[in-house]
Amino acid sequence: MSYSRTYHETVYGSRTVTVHYDYPASENGGSGSESVTVDIEIPVTIDIDVDTNPFDRSISSANRQVNLLTGSVVATEAAHVAAKIKGSKAVADTIIEGFFGLIKSEINQQLTEIKPKVEALLIEMLQHQESCVLKKKQLESDFGRISERYSKIFFDLDKELRNRILLLNQSAVGVHGTLTTRVHRSFSDISSGVATIYNKEGSYLQSMLFATSLKTKALSLIESAKNYLFSEKNLSAQLHQILSQEEIGTVVTRQIPVLYFETRNSSNGNDVQIVSSDQIPEFANNKTKLKDGFSNAGSKWKQLDSKNREHINTFLKLQLSGENQTINPRVAEQVMWLWGQDTNIQTNS
Repeated sequence: MSYSRTYHETVYGSRTVTVHYDYPASENGGSGSESVTVDIEIPVTIDIDVDTNPFDRSISSANRQVNLLTGSVVATEAAHVAAKIKGSKAVADTIIEGFFGLIKSEINQQLTEIKPKVEALLIEMLQHQESCVLKKKQLESDFGRISERYSKIFFDLDKELRNRILLLNQSAVGVHGTLTTRVHRSFSDISSGVATIYNKEGSYLQSMLFATSLKTKALSLIESAKNYLFSEKNLSAQLHQILSQEEIGTVVTRQIPVLYFETRNSSNGNDVQIVSSDQIPEFANNKTKLKDGFSNAGSKWKQLDSKNREHINTFLKLQLSGENQTINPRVAEQVMWLWGQDTNIQTNS
């Protein structure tokens, strides 16, 4: 890009100049010279015009040549990559074709070796098949002939044996025929024997059923007594673990914590659950009484104080800590969140 610059400067200097002079004759007239030192101050203005058009044209030409060179390099690289891809595909195809050709030639060689053996075995199997078919036909013919001959002999023997048995037991056979003809109807009709055996067998069956029912009730009573004795024994053992054999001067009242859990359900009203200690089984049998005591209007409900809430918070943290592997961490986190959100917990003293 062409540009112009202007510079202004002042040149200072001094110079000795000899001045020649002539003067007219006043008396004599004459001429002379005198050297004089003169101070010089010259203002200088310099205008410079720089023409960069040839340089700009050379830069543009160089830029075009660089772009052409870049395009050539890119095209050469693309062609080189394409040639590599084409060459690798050709190498891969050649390797695959050679591998399959090798396997095919080996398989063909093995087939060539096995084919005569298979043909020989096939001819042998066909010969065995023809021999088996001939033997089967011969055996079927022999079996038919022998069966026809011996079946006739067996039929004649059976017929002769039956005639001889009937001849030897002619009187018994005659009696059997008479009884079959005359008494068959009475034997085939079951109603004739019902009235005869009903009273005896009916009373026997009734007594058996009564005895079975009585035995079942007795076993049930024994099972109930056994369960009662086991429960009494367990209660005694639990009371023995809880109570201590100490003499008490005055009778005092002790309170046992019981959780009364009530939820409101839009479908079936309020749901009530009571959670108590497993060490005192009487609570499980008196949940109705506990429910009535909690729902009584005269019950004294008060807000849970901070001390007891802190105790419960510490207990929950210990129970839901990471050492307890049976509780899911997500469930433990949700329980602690619900405990922190519920600030309206009341106790009934």
